[in-house]
Amino acid sequence: MEAKRSATRIAIVIPTLNEREAVGKVLDGVKDVMAGFEYRILVVDGHSIDGTYEIAKEKGAEVIYQRGKGYGEALKTGFFHARKRLDAGVIVMMDADLSYDPRDIPDLIAPIFEDEADLVVGNRLFGMQKGAMSLVNRIGNGVLSSVAYFALRLNIYDTQSGMRAFRSELLDSMDLVTGDMSFAIEMLAEALSNDARIHEVPISYRPRVGKTKLSPLKDGGRIFGTTLRLIFDIQPLLFFGIIGTEMGIAGLFLHAITFPDVVFPFLLMIGATLFFILGLVIRPIKKLRKSRAVNFVRVV
Repeated sequence: MEAKRSATRIAIVIPTLNEREAVGKVLDGVKDVMAGFEYRILVVDGHSIDGTYEIAKEKGAEVIYQRGKGYGEALKTGFFHARKRLDAGVIVMMDADLSYDPRDIPDLIAPIFEDEADLVVGNRLFGMQKGAMSLVNRIGNGVLSSVAYFALRLNIYDTQSGMRAFRSELLDSMDLVTGDMSFAIEMLAEALSNDARIHEVPISYRPRVGKTKLSPLKDGGRIFGTTLRLIFDIQPLLFFGIIGTEMGIAGLFLHAITFPDVVFPFLLMIGATLFFILGLVIRPIKKLRKSRAVNFVRVV
């Protein structure tokens, strides 16, 4: 592991937007804990107007401006810069508001260097300090993680965690399109669909410094919508099966309370059957298209 640690460049990607109160302390913490590693700190700034950019430069970080707007866009900008420009073998992501502790980075990257995982997620639930997360956010996080577990077979307890580490080569096979807070669940689902080994390790989580940019209802709705899209992409039989089941139940119920010769309940039951068939047909088509896309990338 020591040889890999010294030979593999690690990129610490930190998105920022008006984080002058905390960014300097975060960068100092990263530099302290990464002594002995081959690493670069990459700050992806969302055009801050409070001096965040200048502070990050003074602390020795490489600072670039993100493309587009949103948390996901900032991370995508940083990931691909780290992969293509910095030649990083491992990428770590974390926030600049002091909610995540840089001292947890070695625990995140250890399973990757030991060849036990391709992507490691920091689970905040084990080390959450008082006041670090509101009750609404806790409930929302639990609901979204449960949906991801049952619908996507994603065995991760904290799917919305913003502190992770992964092999940079995963980016070559992941189709990351979301630009907002739902990027977190999309990243996990894409890694899972590419057979990545995903592990989870406990980390600490502290009250953030500065004003939060998260809107529980708005961002929660977007994350749930993205989860539905991912269910369609990854588990089409489940997606259409749920619709078909609901239509079938509605058809049987209407048939029971109406006259036997009424056509509408039968149409619902026929539609339910067609949805199940559609799910069965789409699943192999998606697998075939994905395998062809991967082979095309390899040939090119």
